[in-house]
Amino acid sequence: MFDFAPLLRYFDRLAPRERLLLVVAAVSTVLILGYAFVWDPLQVNMEQLSRRIAIKEKELVELQRQREYYLELLRQLEAYGDISEVDPNFNLLGYLQGVVTAAVSREKIVSLNPTTRPKPEAPEFLEEMVEIKLTQVALPQIVELLHRVEKGDHPLHFSRVSIKKRVNDPYSFDVQAIVAVLKPAEKPPEKASDRPAAAS
Repeated sequence: MFDFAPLLRYFDRLAPRERLLLVVAAVSTVLILGYAFVWDPLQVNMEQLSRRIAIKEKELVELQRQREYYLELLRQLEAYGDISEVDPNFNLLGYLQGVVTAAVSREKIVSLNPTTRPKPEAPEFLEEMVEIKLTQVALPQIVELLHRVEKGDHPLHFSRVSIKKRVNDPYSFDVQAIVAVLKPAEKPPEKASDRPAAAS
């Protein structure tokens, strides 16, 4: 244990003026150390915290704006027909590959699966679909994708959109969507028996 007796004896031998100066110096030292190691770091931390709060508030406002825009696009999706009619030479898969990559980046794409099937209720058409699966996508990226598909060079419609929030990350989502188009079905070649007989 530290022995303060020598310090006290030294302090007692000092003149009153010297004692006052020593006390003032000690108090000043304590105040300076307190400012340097307690108050100043605390102020810096408070400023950093204030800046982080301001940034998060801006992000929240932007998320709210993006959410409203996203909901408006969904309302428009419901108002439109769910299948678009396109030119027979239109490459749906190739077009969507470029659109999706531009909106969410390639590493977010799980798969793009094309399917073509006949339409029994409209045999003159074929339904061509592309199922889009994405992972760890942010809400602004979803909005960007919806906008690019709906308002792009070839405006299309989603026939289905499913968005699920990820459990371990509330700011990212998994998306599964289908874009479908109608193309004129190719007419089968005529059989010889179906052709009109040539006039003799």
